[in-house]
Amino acid sequence: MKACLVAILATLALSAQSNKPFIQAELIKTIKAKSAKQGDAVTARTANAIALPGEVNIPQGTVLLGEVRAASSTSLTISFDQAEIGGKKTPLSLSIRAAMLPTGPQTSVAAQAGAVIGMPGVTLHVDDSPQHASKFATSGKELQLNKGLQLMLAVPE
Repeated sequence: MKACLVAILATLALSAQSNKPFIQAELIKTIKAKSAKQGDAVTARTANAIALPGEVNIPQGTVLLGEVRAASSTSLTISFDQAEIGGKKTPLSLSIRAAMLPTGPQTSVAAQAGAVIGMPGVTLHVDDSPQHASKFATSGKELQLNKGLQLMLAVPE
């Protein structure tokens, strides 16, 4: 299952934008849109090591620090702005490009930027602006991003 997950996320990375480095990460805690507030902390743990431009090396298992930029019962806007490396906070600018539940479909999937695999009715609006805050949204039901949600994060140009 993990190999299939990696393959699907790799496909997302390649199809979304091949000229940007990507970081695969997993949400550390569940976020409920109904109770989330602007400024709430969001954390994710990297699943892979990657060297970013500017000689920034992100080891596997690094904690990424972000925050809720906006919230309603049916949407969450999130950005990741820092990585905690060796006890120090390193500024980053990461954009969520895609997401997948670890228990999502394990068959052939048409992966694309903005995809939320395994969460029917949930969309991801990818933000390439300087704020890089991507928005998860659903219509008609309360949104919840569960612990373990796999994220594909890009470093904006």
